[in-house]
Amino acid sequence: MAPNLLRKAGQAVALNAIANWTTLIGSFLSIVIIARILTPEDYGVFVMALMVVMLPEVIASGTLGDSLVQRKDLRPGHINSVFLQSMTLSIAAWGLLVLLAPWIAHAFGEPSVAPVLIVTGAILPIGAVMSVPAAILQRDLRYKEITVIDILGTVTAAIVGIILALMWRNEWALVGMELSRRIVRVFGFLYFAKWVPNTRSSWPDFLELIRFNLANGASKVLQTFDQMLPKTLIGMTLGSHAVGVFNLPERLFQQANQALIAPFAAVAMPVASAMQDNRETLHQAMDSAIRMSALLAYPTFMGAFVVAPVAIPVVFGEQWAPSVPIFQIYMVIGLRAPITAIILGVFRGVGRPDVVAWITLTSIIATSILLAFTYQYGIVAIALGLLAKQVITFVLSTWMIQRVVGFTVIRQLLAGSAAFFASCVMGLAVWLFMDFVPDLAHPLLHVVATIVLGALIYPVALYFFMPRLGRHILRAVRILLSGQPREALKTVRGALTEQGI
Repeated sequence: MAPNLLRKAGQAVALNAIANWTTLIGSFLSIVIIARILTPEDYGVFVMALMVVMLPEVIASGTLGDSLVQRKDLRPGHINSVFLQSMTLSIAAWGLLVLLAPWIAHAFGEPSVAPVLIVTGAILPIGAVMSVPAAILQRDLRYKEITVIDILGTVTAAIVGIILALMWRNEWALVGMELSRRIVRVFGFLYFAKWVPNTRSSWPDFLELIRFNLANGASKVLQTFDQMLPKTLIGMTLGSHAVGVFNLPERLFQQANQALIAPFAAVAMPVASAMQDNRETLHQAMDSAIRMSALLAYPTFMGAFVVAPVAIPVVFGEQWAPSVPIFQIYMVIGLRAPITAIILGVFRGVGRPDVVAWITLTSIIATSILLAFTYQYGIVAIALGLLAKQVITFVLSTWMIQRVVGFTVIRQLLAGSAAFFASCVMGLAVWLFMDFVPDLAHPLLHVVATIVLGALIYPVALYFFMPRLGRHILRAVRILLSGQPREALKTVRGALTEQGI
């Protein structure tokens, strides 16, 4: 059963990666276009409203569905109970936001936040309806359908966002973009899951899920609060412009994380749930997931760190130049993401969301202390404080996963070490190229040339740290350049299988 599950998980990772890469490309292109039309202030107002909605959203729809994925003996009553709870909480939360919107806007010092918050609150009931069919598809590792839904949502949102930005040229374009994405996704999940909302459930159905839901809910609420804290502080002290400047790097980091790491993290919970009684197989799956995600994530984050000073003003416009140092700090933070994201999914999969809650509580305490000392020095100092916090939580997470499932810290670090050192070599070569080679006719051409150079150097550097894999990748590159993309893909797949990835 374990090999079949690993194979199915591998297929799920591949399909999830396709969806996330499509989402990344579509979202990135729309951000590039919209960021050139709107101002940091427009983004700041929308982000302030979205931050407020995040907390009730994670309570109403972001946590309860996980119990449907984690539970082995799932009944229709469990599904109906989760839907009933989600809808009740989401409608109550939206009503509360409508009442409190003027006071929340006053706290931010931005009156325009109030109407945006009221309309954006519509994502709460939408999310409540979506959470159950999404959990059903995830439980069954039906990532082919999820891939289609994600692609449709991304394409629709990009088109709507660009059209509205050209028409309105304000934060309402971002509101319409987000709502359109959610609406497409909810109809997609309902269609593929073949699920019809039903409220018929019993008290035992509720009680059988409550222990996991409370622990998982606590951990996710704490995680959301931890994410909200920096931008909330920035909004209340430095205004919407600072929030917008800070949000762009964070948004780009989240999208890269979604494309490079989330495909592995997404299947970590269901796979860990199925393998929780077979620790050796679970360790093998974790090792493979970390290695594969590191092969993709480390060169991306390292290369982006180096090219950011030139790339961000060229791609997004000079008004976003203050985002460069914050973006670079987020790229450093990203180097710990392949391990941490998979660890958190495993904790939930083996029925230990309480560990995630304690790690997140530690993160919040560290964030609060560090922000208290850094906020007065500006948004770059705040970003450095977040980097320090990530180091603390990384150490704690790797130690706790060793205690809970026996996957040693040394093995965690070694899993991605070859990709890390190869990425360092690539980053150094790219930096030397940018520093010593004069700019080309157009700055954009210089950025493109730098990225191409990095993409060529990385497999060569990987050859020295993972010789067998490096040889196969170099061979695949030659095959690709000869016009045989399918054969190149087969070569890479064979190399990864040979490496146990």
